[in-house]
Amino acid sequence: EVDDIKVVHHPKSGIPAKVHAFGDFKRHLAHHSSWFAPEPDTQPWRPFKSRLEFDVAELALEAALNNAQTDCLLDICRHCARQSEKFMFQNHKDVCAKWDAASQCITGFTKDVVSIPFADKSWNFDVYYCDLWGWATNLLNDPYLFPHFHFDAQHLSKFNGQSFEHFVDEPFMAQNFWDAQLCTIHSQLPPDAKPLAFILYADKTKLSSFGSAKGYPVVAQLANLPTDIRNGQGMGGGYIVGWLPVVKEDKQHSGKLVWANFKATVWHKSFEWIISSLATKSSTGQWFECLDRVQRWFFPLILILSSDFEEQSTMSLTRGVRALWPCPVCLVPHNKLGDTSHCYPRRTSCDSQAILATARAKDTAEEREEVLKGYGLRDIQNALWTMKSTDMHCALLWDKLHFHSGGEWSDHLWVELQKYINGLGRDKTSQVDQNYQVFPRWRDQKHPNQVMNISFMDNSVHEDISKMIIYATHNILTEQDCPLGYLLLRCVHLYLKLDMYASLEVHTAETISSGRHTHRMFSAILHVSDENGKNWNYPKLHMDLHIFDDVKAKGATWNYNTKPNEKMHGSLKDLYLLRTNFRDVAEQVLVADCICWCLYEHDEHQHQLHEEDLLEEEDFIVNVIECPISTGSSFHVKLGSKQPSETFDAIEKAHWDDQAFGNFWVKLNDFLNVLLPLSVSYTMFRTTSDDIPTPSGRSSGPP
Repeated sequence: EVDDIKVVHHPKSGIPAKVHAFGDFKRHLAHHSSWFAPEPDTQPWRPFKSRLEFDVAELALEAALNNAQTDCLLDICRHCARQSEKFMFQNHKDVCAKWDAASQCITGFTKDVVSIPFADKSWNFDVYYCDLWGWATNLLNDPYLFPHFHFDAQHLSKFNGQSFEHFVDEPFMAQNFWDAQLCTIHSQLPPDAKPLAFILYADKTKLSSFGSAKGYPVVAQLANLPTDIRNGQGMGGGYIVGWLPVVKEDKQHSGKLVWANFKATVWHKSFEWIISSLATKSSTGQWFECLDRVQRWFFPLILILSSDFEEQSTMSLTRGVRALWPCPVCLVPHNKLGDTSHCYPRRTSCDSQAILATARAKDTAEEREEVLKGYGLRDIQNALWTMKSTDMHCALLWDKLHFHSGGEWSDHLWVELQKYINGLGRDKTSQVDQNYQVFPRWRDQKHPNQVMNISFMDNSVHEDISKMIIYATHNILTEQDCPLGYLLLRCVHLYLKLDMYASLEVHTAETISSGRHTHRMFSAILHVSDENGKNWNYPKLHMDLHIFDDVKAKGATWNYNTKPNEKMHGSLKDLYLLRTNFRDVAEQVLVADCICWCLYEHDEHQHQLHEEDLLEEEDFIVNVIECPISTGSSFHVKLGSKQPSETFDAIEKAHWDDQAFGNFWVKLNDFLNVLLPLSVSYTMFRTTSDDIPTPSGRSSGPP
């Protein structure tokens, strides 16, 4: 009949053909007369010892946990098996509920809508922010952080054998913090007031791979804390306190002055909400009882604004790189950016407010524009003017990551160097890559195997490329083969020397003077090397002129380097990918970040408790040892690359004039006995004099 199914087997099978009605046809199992179903496996999880072990291993595999995360999961399982604590979670909902409760313990976020009129309609933007004052008081109430706070400015000096030489590293040791505590024209703080100095960072970032989703976090730190805490992760480190709106480009208006002013207005109206909790207190101050039960009269101020050049232009309301006066810090003409032999008048908030008032007093828009254009400013009220004792232009600083590694080097010096190298032929180009491949490995340094004609988006990679460039090209860009390339390589050498001075974590008057001298030499040779037509007149080159002024005013550059805050962009991208549904991104990312902050805080406090236990154990060990040694100087040691083996005799001879190396092998013996990890009994590592060869190479014990 129609639709019948005929099944024909292979001739060698010996099975006859058969026709089935369409309604009766179904596939059958292959017929094996001798086959019998085996008994089901009662332990299919073998070779795992139990079903529980298999389930835990399967979860670790599905979640792609790394080694440390897997070890942590196993520790939790063992902890649960001991039943030392009650485990009440039943499902994912219970976990989320506890995280929501935990997030309420820290400063929460508020959402407001900013409405800006433009092109005959009102544009609405969402801005998220937390109470900055509340966040700061949470840090002041932290028992582990409070001992590290510095509420008074201080100047430190070191005796050099003849006199005390002033040095600076932290912001509270630099001049601007000192001036903020004085009652001067720029600072109206009462005599008994204490400055609570904020560092604010803002920068856009791409959350999605293709850049369709963007974030604009604002990160806060307190300059009253030391740098190692402030630039770290967890309590006292950078914390997201706001989320600015990102204005999407409009093809109809993009590139016009009115559109640029509109975007700047959105930024400042939104930023005004973020700093609103500080604005009123910056005028009157706020009394607060600290953990030492002392009432302090705090005056909040913004000491440092950390950002790249684009954000600095937005913060200062200057008109960017193409303006007649592009620098947000000083009044240098646009055609004199490459001239580092002159110092130009610095901008101040008072002057900018006076210029804006003068412009708005004019009758026509053309006249207002002419006045503002003469100073490179915009016709917008600056949100940072609401902060008393804060000079916005003075708070803007040179940034190593964007101005050197991600600007002067990556966009200019490196581009020009590659032109000269490529001009010498393929063999020379290939030799540069080979030199990078054989370059020795070093701690915390990226090691690209190929650098020529490749674009790197990570500025930290460019930083490491620049550190190795002299060694990789000194035998390629020679004075005989490529005179201009050799001259540019000399410039790069001075650039690296300038970058070294700028990167110092502690500065003295001598290092600042040497840094300025290096900058003058670099500028002089750079302009000699422009015979190939390269235009060295650009803002980031000019900003080098402010490096050491900023050091004297705010401390070492790592206090305001954007690199620690740029690292947060990676975690934000992970939160976007793993913790959002790709809609209402800002709110979900901020909630997830609050949960992460709770994690950091808990881990930090657990670490502090663990360290206290270790200190108690170390004190006990040191006290019971007959001749304890001092361990204070050991914290100045940093481990580098592996060094060749040396005998005790060679070490003592190499440092014969240093009494610290007297009886070096005996001191090392005591050091190992005391300072090896205390979690293992120190007696297991006991090293006697019988085991250590003497400086002469002979054993001190019996043969």
